[in-house]
Amino acid sequence: MSGSLGPASRRPILDGLLPPPMYRWVHPPPALVSTNQLPSAGRSLIALDPTKGSAATVFSTRDFQASLALGEGAIAPHGQDTKVQLVITPLAPKTDVIVPTGMQIAGNVIEVSAMYEPSGASVGELRTRGELGLVYPLLFQGVGFTDTMLRSQDQRSWSAIKSDDAIAQQSVHAAVGTLGLFAVGQSPVGPTSPPSPTAGTRNGSIVVAILAAVVLIGAVALLRRRSPGPPPPPPRRRRSVDPWED
Repeated sequence: MSGSLGPASRRPILDGLLPPPMYRWVHPPPALVSTNQLPSAGRSLIALDPTKGSAATVFSTRDFQASLALGEGAIAPHGQDTKVQLVITPLAPKTDVIVPTGMQIAGNVIEVSAMYEPSGASVGELRTRGELGLVYPLLFQGVGFTDTMLRSQDQRSWSAIKSDDAIAQQSVHAAVGTLGLFAVGQSPVGPTSPPSPTAGTRNGSIVVAILAAVVLIGAVALLRRRSPGPPPPPPRRRRSVDPWED
């Protein structure tokens, strides 16, 4: 399968308080084999101007688990080539990987590549950075966790790059200057249980519960501020005295 979507079709930032869709694994944990759906790969063909370079584009897989946004001219002109083929391919992580201390790869490895057409030459570095977004599952049963974008040259040795964690979406975003192999590194914060084989089914339930509690508390406080107090008692009527009354 392939997908190419414009900016208006990007993954919503926060669609109410519903958890994200079920994560799609290349090789799911044993407990998820019967329910897992394979992730989507994606291809997108973008125009290449001989002087300006590539056209601006936002490219996402159909399952929205990986997306790449490129500004105009991010890919340099190349000889007589007129187009660039962008490809996103989900892969299963290797078993003997080297990752930063305390981290585990959460979900799939994502390979992002580009090729000039019709020459077939590979695209090297980008002229301007693009924004790469990857969705991740939750591995740990603890209250807290952190997620970081990882990059690798050989799919075995991984290093962290500067990134932002969008917890409500369960996605990590990073500005990238080169294409290649990327993944999400997840590490627990505070007391946790070991990674759960069924963790992929949770899909942010902890985050959703916290958000729901915050919204509920805020709503109650707002209603209390707006609710009028009890009405004041009516004034007491004073009895007039008749001077001729005995």
